[in-house]
Amino acid sequence: MTETQTLLAEYVESGSDGAFRELAARYVNLVYSIALRLLGGDTHWAEDVTQTVFVRLSHNARRLARESSLGGRLHRETCFAAGKSLCSERRRRAQGTAATAR
Repeated sequence: MTETQTLLAEYVESGSDGAFRELAARYVNLVYSIALRLLGGDTHWAEDVTQTVFVRLSHNARRLARESSLGGRLHRETCFAAGKSLCSERRRRAQGTAATAR
């Protein structure tokens, strides 16, 4: 078992804040840099997506504890969260444009 898997298992079993903080510290730069790239350099938006990814990690940790690559999973989650955020923003802008055209 890798050190990351051990920390994740510790968080799942005991709800250890320290274990989750350590996981977040290890992966926050990866998640943030992916989000920043996907969101066109918008730092505030990338911070929001990063926070969303770690909230999802905290909720889904039990299922992820058996996975071999947390980094890969976080990469995929970041892409998903950024994509969903981009779609929501496009929809919001389209609705705003449609509302002003009336």
